Amino acid sequence: MHEDDKIMRIIRTSIVVFVVVFALVFAPAGKAWSANAADNHPSKAEVAAKKARTEAAKALAEAQKAMAEADETIRQAQMKREHARKIEKDAFQKMVSAGYYPSDITLTAQNGRVRAVFSHKKHLLRENLKCTACHPKIFIMKVDNNDVKHPGAFTMVSMKKGKYCGYCHNGDRAFSVEDLASCKLCHPKQL
Repeated sequence: MHEDDKIMRIIRTSIVVFVVVFALVFAPAGKAWSANAADNHPSKAEVAAKKARTEAAKALAEAQKAMAEADETIRQAQMKREHARKIEKDAFQKMVSAGYYPSDITLTAQNGRVRAVFSHKKHLLRENLKCTACHPKIFIMKVDNNDVKHPGAFTMVSMKKGKYCGYCHNGDRAFSVEDLASCKLCHPKQL
């Protein structure tokens, strides 16, 4: 069974058990003992209520155990995901150390007229950056896929607000995207 299916089954079971326990605990149990002093035996309703409470307590304990197991499964899945991310980052860094650099990316504006060129090699060598400086915090890292997180928002206006390239190109870490003298550094074919 898939991890997510197992977790959902545990959660659904826990909810059903909780509802049953809630109903049994808060349902009126009837009178505690017979009013007749000679009758010292509990009524059938009292016996049934006691049995139901006992079963509900067992079900609640099982639900709590199932929730603990689900929490542990989620924790293990998160650890596996973090390990996989570390392996991916290390693999890219080894590729860069071996002299492989992802190809230059040409970004085209929605109007199709304005283009910018991004060079991984220049940024990694000249600025001594690592892949993790931009990926995945600023840009999604996908091999042979140069999509940005929100393509419609990848504009000079968003960069001036510190998004995408503007995260570093803010005038402090690197030249500002607002510096008109630097336009040709990213837009060499238009100028």
